[in-house]
Amino acid sequence: MLENIILGCLTFRDMSGYEIKKMMSYSTSFFSNVSYGGLYPTLKKLETNQLVESREDIRKGRYQKVYSLTDQGRTQFLEWLEAPLKPLSIKYDMLVRIFFAHNIPREKLISILEEHLEQIRDNGERLLEISKGVGKTSDKYQAYTLRYGLEFNTFLTNWHENLLAELKQEGSDENTTADVDRS
Repeated sequence: MLENIILGCLTFRDMSGYEIKKMMSYSTSFFSNVSYGGLYPTLKKLETNQLVESREDIRKGRYQKVYSLTDQGRTQFLEWLEAPLKPLSIKYDMLVRIFFAHNIPREKLISILEEHLEQIRDNGERLLEISKGVGKTSDKYQAYTLRYGLEFNTFLTNWHENLLAELKQEGSDENTTADVDRS
């Protein structure tokens, strides 16, 4: 996936590794993220395979390695873009934790869920910030993926808020039952 994202970024313009990472942080990081430690080895592999080429540019008084897409790289990217999709696979760590949550106290699960909900809300705020500048630099397809991110974030927020409310209510119900049993 990372190779295709890099090739896709280079369809916009030639970029340094830093610029590719920056573009990814404002676009694809919500569905595929990468560190610099993963980016540069992948760029080197793409260059070895002649899918990208690099040159040294002087930008702001500093040498910078700038990558561009080769014809072979563009062809491979377009073939991937048009290829049949693989079956949908959702990998969501929090959902796996919830599935096995019977192994931890409800209070601990509530704490984990509250922390995760805060992460979801932070992502939502980042998406809203990005959406403020979408019309200036994005095409309609990038706007579609942003809308997906915003709507998915809203779904996640609502789902986790509802689950937290249920878990807290269960705790409240148990306390009420325990109080009645003691009388």
